[in-house]
Amino acid sequence: MSPVARMFGVRLLLACAFAASSSGAGASSVYRWVDKNGLVHYDDTSSGGNKMTREYLEDRKIAEEPEWVGAIPGNFSAEVEQRCTNARERLANYRTAPQIYGRDPSGNVYPLSPTQQRLMLAEIKAESDRYCQPDATRRIYAERLAADKAERARKQQAPPRR
Repeated sequence: MSPVARMFGVRLLLACAFAASSSGAGASSVYRWVDKNGLVHYDDTSSGGNKMTREYLEDRKIAEEPEWVGAIPGNFSAEVEQRCTNARERLANYRTAPQIYGRDPSGNVYPLSPTQQRLMLAEIKAESDRYCQPDATRRIYAERLAADKAERARKQQAPPRR
């Protein structure tokens, strides 16, 4: 075998080995799901949850500037403030925890992988950022009104059930 052919063969073998190591057995996925109690869980096996992809996370982004909504009920403001406080406390607790655990649908407890922990911290940070902005109450109330309006429009357009 000529030196050029041997070098080409070695390069081809290395390329195949690299491709095999970066997909399949070496790749892992993280799934997010919410249990019946409203707790968010992360796992590396799908339990009917959403695969945490860049596209999934991008789709969850909120519109930059919702319409102004006028008067906001006082109890709604208190709810947003409480969610801000809770999110900040959870974030602080998770950041200082030596190990974070999850629970599978059967109730079994397991330690989260480093990737699962990073995803959980990112989601809690996003929640904290959302509820702790200076105009969070106005924005979230506007989003809720817009969602209610869209739901009413969807119901009006749906054909009647027989």
